[in-house]
Amino acid sequence: MRGNSLRSFPTSWLPCLARCVAALVEDQKQSKSGRPWRASFTRNARPADFCFANFRAFRVRPPLGVSYRQGSDPIPQFPGFCHWRLSMVSMRDVLKSPIAGRADALALVAIMAGGFLTLPGLFGTGALGLFSAMALAGVGGALLGKRLAGELRINAFQYKNALEINSSDLPPFDPDGVNIGYVGDRAEPLTISLPKWIRHSMIVGQSGVGKTVLGEHLMFQQIHAGGGLMWIDGKLDFDNLEKLWQMACWCGRAGDVLVINPGEPSKSNTYNPLLDGDADEIAARCVSLIPTSEDNAGADYYRQNATIAINTLVAAIHATGKRFDFADLRVLLSNAKALDTLMRELERGGHDDEALALNLFLEQFRTIDKKTGVKRLDIDRVKQTFGGLGSRLAQFGSGSFGQVMNSYAPEIRLVDAVMQGKILYVMLPTMGKSEAAVALARLATADFRSAIAKVQALPKEQRPRRPFLGFFDEAGSYVTQTWGRMFEQARSARIVMIPAFQTKANLEVLGEELRAMVSGNTNTKVFFKPGEPEVAQWMSEMIGKEMQVQRSISAGTSENQHQAPMKERLSKGAMDGRSSGDSLNFSESAKEGFKVTSDDLMKLGEGECVVVHDGNRVFKVHVPRLTFDQSFIDKVGPFRLNHPPVRDAG
Repeated sequence: MRGNSLRSFPTSWLPCLARCVAALVEDQKQSKSGRPWRASFTRNARPADFCFANFRAFRVRPPLGVSYRQGSDPIPQFPGFCHWRLSMVSMRDVLKSPIAGRADALALVAIMAGGFLTLPGLFGTGALGLFSAMALAGVGGALLGKRLAGELRINAFQYKNALEINSSDLPPFDPDGVNIGYVGDRAEPLTISLPKWIRHSMIVGQSGVGKTVLGEHLMFQQIHAGGGLMWIDGKLDFDNLEKLWQMACWCGRAGDVLVINPGEPSKSNTYNPLLDGDADEIAARCVSLIPTSEDNAGADYYRQNATIAINTLVAAIHATGKRFDFADLRVLLSNAKALDTLMRELERGGHDDEALALNLFLEQFRTIDKKTGVKRLDIDRVKQTFGGLGSRLAQFGSGSFGQVMNSYAPEIRLVDAVMQGKILYVMLPTMGKSEAAVALARLATADFRSAIAKVQALPKEQRPRRPFLGFFDEAGSYVTQTWGRMFEQARSARIVMIPAFQTKANLEVLGEELRAMVSGNTNTKVFFKPGEPEVAQWMSEMIGKEMQVQRSISAGTSENQHQAPMKERLSKGAMDGRSSGDSLNFSESAKEGFKVTSDDLMKLGEGECVVVHDGNRVFKVHVPRLTFDQSFIDKVGPFRLNHPPVRDAG
């Protein structure tokens, strides 16, 4: 595709162009008659078909109910995109470029002046003449070369780029791949093939430079392709919810949208992360609310005891066959009668192993009553030992969080969401309830980890056909030590993870090892404008180094005159002497340097990023912003909550 213009248009593309023109005419007829617009492109479309399918989708915005077959490309509104598709520049166009203007005139005058200086009537072909001619010709050639080189860069973007790099060759085209954006120096789409995409990505950059915009672009393609996703949003922006709703409506998938929004329970589905998984998994989710404390022996002892307590209680509840939520766990950790009732249920049901484990666990909290001499459970000691964990669980059992998460039959089960390709949006009320919001994100992430394990245990043919996408916006606030293992195992489960954060310090809160594991397990890295010089230097090191050649050329001339003394003239017939010399030096050196320096990264503007793919391929990319026509927004209306059927806990 690259290097072809309309004047040298391949004949193999003409039928596709004719089909698109006919489709546009047909669409005009249908729009006048009020019938819905529909488009259909085959899964095995050639690049030419892909190109013009994109062009049509960009120019004609379909109403609600549009249906695409899988494999067609969702195209957002992007300045200059159509211009690039229909005005690609070839070398023939460069050679035909007109030479005009002040800069071109100065370049030609400099080149011609250099030639005139070598005429015999002027400096001639001596050292001074050649040096002067070479200098003027060099200046003129540089100006003209810059002019012609500029023709090779397609100016498809409507603003001047502060940073321009020579991007690597594009990876092979994959019609089922994922588009990251458009390469800045060629305006060609950067598409990551699906096998490479499953190897995860990460997005780094300061606030307001385009991380969420890129996430929307990626999620829109995921929704359009029929895949599922989970978006954990740390900003609680209702505009993001409306945008996600519009994406789903545009793709005909409004019924797949599920929302966890404890900040406004009336616009949230119910969710209980304590129902799925065995006792060990549920205990791990609850204990994830407690900060890691490996360097503190006392705190680590408390954390281990909390794990044993939750594990024992959950195993006992599972044995009785009852369902439970956060409020139930809170009661069990603070009420002696509730624990005694649970013990009697186990004994009555014949669950001897679970009853023995619970009895041994509670034995450490029993004391002898001085009045009666009978052992009884000292609930104050239980509260003293597990009061911190109980308080953390209590925040999910009451208030607005309780309205969303206290459900024995929740509408959201993460395992089902992954297997059924649902569109799940987790809204974190970080401003008003920051601690509870971070805890919710950690719970959801831990539940997601259990879902990954269950999907990984399935046969390959039962795993998601389209890889499930997990987009973790502002991930630095809720990252845990288990993230490294998630990246390692999610790939085999056909689950893609994309964390977005602002600085490397967000991942180093729990140690440099976690940051190394996350960055080492992401095949595609996207770097937006950094906010600090230290972060810019780290980005530059992550992008990598290369051997850079430095060349220098220098020219010089010398002239000497020698006047013989009068005595030598008379006695030896000596004459005056004159000598001259010319020198031309050329040197070349190679040294290792950064492919993109930290100063270059600071020049990135909004929507611009540097993408590192497959370890050594570097691209300067422009990220498209996804927008919808106001008429379409009015037609789909505001977000409407879905209430899917619930299944029994199992």
